[in-house]
Amino acid sequence: MINSHANGRTWHLRAGFWVLMLALSLSFSAGDTLAQGAPKPLLPSLGAPKPLLPPASGTGSTTDSATDTVEMAPSPSADSGASGTKDGISINSLDRVSGESVGTIGQDESALPATMWDGTPRSAIQRMLALVGEAPATASLRDLMLRILLSPAAVPQATDPADRTSVVKARIDALERLGAWPDYIRLLDSVPAGDDETALPPVLRARLKTDAGFLTGDTGKSCAIARDAMLSLPEDRYWQKAGAFCQALADEWESVEFNLRLMLELGDQDARYFELMRAVSGTVSDLPQMPEAAQLRPLDIAMMRAAGVAPSMPDPDAVPASLISILTSFKALRFEDRLRLAERGERLGLVDRSELISLYELVDIDPSQMQNALTAAAADPSANGRALLYRAIASQTLPLARAQAIQQALNLGRAEGRYGATARLYAPLIQEIPTTSPYAWFAADAASAFIAAGMSDAAAPWMEMAAREARMGPEQATAWRDAVIMSRLSAGEDVPLEKNFLREWWRGVRNLGPENAPARATLLFGLLEATGAETPGTVWRGLIDQAAPKDSKTPPPALLWARRDAAGNGRLGEGALLTVLSLSGAELLDYDTGTLTESVRALSELGLEKDAYRLSLDIYLAASSTPAPATAGE
Repeated sequence: MINSHANGRTWHLRAGFWVLMLALSLSFSAGDTLAQGAPKPLLPSLGAPKPLLPPASGTGSTTDSATDTVEMAPSPSADSGASGTKDGISINSLDRVSGESVGTIGQDESALPATMWDGTPRSAIQRMLALVGEAPATASLRDLMLRILLSPAAVPQATDPADRTSVVKARIDALERLGAWPDYIRLLDSVPAGDDETALPPVLRARLKTDAGFLTGDTGKSCAIARDAMLSLPEDRYWQKAGAFCQALADEWESVEFNLRLMLELGDQDARYFELMRAVSGTVSDLPQMPEAAQLRPLDIAMMRAAGVAPSMPDPDAVPASLISILTSFKALRFEDRLRLAERGERLGLVDRSELISLYELVDIDPSQMQNALTAAAADPSANGRALLYRAIASQTLPLARAQAIQQALNLGRAEGRYGATARLYAPLIQEIPTTSPYAWFAADAASAFIAAGMSDAAAPWMEMAAREARMGPEQATAWRDAVIMSRLSAGEDVPLEKNFLREWWRGVRNLGPENAPARATLLFGLLEATGAETPGTVWRGLIDQAAPKDSKTPPPALLWARRDAAGNGRLGEGALLTVLSLSGAELLDYDTGTLTESVRALSELGLEKDAYRLSLDIYLAASSTPAPATAGE
């Protein structure tokens, strides 16, 4: 709705709106006729209630706020240099270095060695990077992928002219497909511009920077670039559309009218753009249904955000990784869809725990449900049920009651195949529970949750208490042994296993669930071997006729053989990248046991022990769907 200062002005705007509707309908049904007659004013003085962004200081300004505009200006003579690199990282810090070797992380952030591509042909690096897209199965695998893409490393020179395409551009594109927007922007800022095939031309760099801002909500920075670019490149339709949108946000409606009329006169058939411009102007109450998120352009998403319009969302689980973090904060979406996206994003490492909790706090909950949260959550295994349970537990002030509730929440999470996410959610709350003897019954649960959440130091005192509690009975002993197994998988041989420990673990698992025990044992012993432990051959002979095979996903054989060769010959970057690619696009348990354990072994052989340990723990947790019993305190 447009607010006006006079009734005559209001009438004039509404009349102009109907002229626009007629013109748009004509343009898409008989576009050729528009160019034959005199131009008609399509958006006469549209106006807007108020600027959605502060008015720009000038389309060609060079003020401090427009630093990125100057640096990214799409002029062939522009040279943005390498500003924006993180302290301690320099594009001249490596031998055989070029602008492609730039990175944004250092050794303190677990960067891979600068020699990680030694022995790998440039063409192979390019082909592998082009395969990056589907979300890695776990947050730990995604972290490894980001370290591969962000580490400064020398890139082999091209031996074939066909290979002289930009490897750093391929890295930036991979970050986009992964939805790693902060890292995408940091790397983009760090890459020197240039006209060489291996560098980023200024025009391309400006386009990438603008799209990133439109996607992430940094519209002010995108518009600072776009408003200059629409003057520098008036023939480029992208910049004209982006610039007209930015003019609308700045309340420059006469300029918007001129540019939209020009686009229509030139035969532009981008119906979605014109519909969204109508929505941004506030002159329309009904819009055709927007496409699914995966079909939208960055500019579309920015326009939707400004107009309060949502994309179609038939299945939040099908949203590509590149858009999960974007749409989680997209307020025009249905809240239920945002909540499902946030849970999925947290599991994949795309959404922070705090963002998920913020959405949990917005769930509409009947106060009466808070009194029976555990029962309600067990009956409602949905995001709403988990939000109810978290809020009930977080509001509990008595440590004993909180510990009892967290124990049940962890068991529910394990039964639903969400133990890792549940542990990360509740680990900070467990820190508020005293590590004293009245809570010894909770020790194994607390230790396991901390280990799953990557907080091994916090787990240590609880592990000591759990070891003492294990003497109280078989259920306590089973829970303790499970925590020890998790600790071993997360730290390798730093956690030694006592003699006969695995024999006792096997007995406990078999007693709890004999039908699943062989598969769990096969997986655990395979993971232990993959991380350096020795397993007697008698163990495997005892399982050959018990662990039944199942239908599962297997990566392409050529990928697995290429990974084996890379790992065996120490080609670090190649082997690590192929390992993550082999476990992308599906859940961990969709893969067969051999694929999972060989992935862990490949990381170990490459010297990435910490990554191997973390992956082995993730696999074990995903497979541990049967909750271990424990005795709650009185």
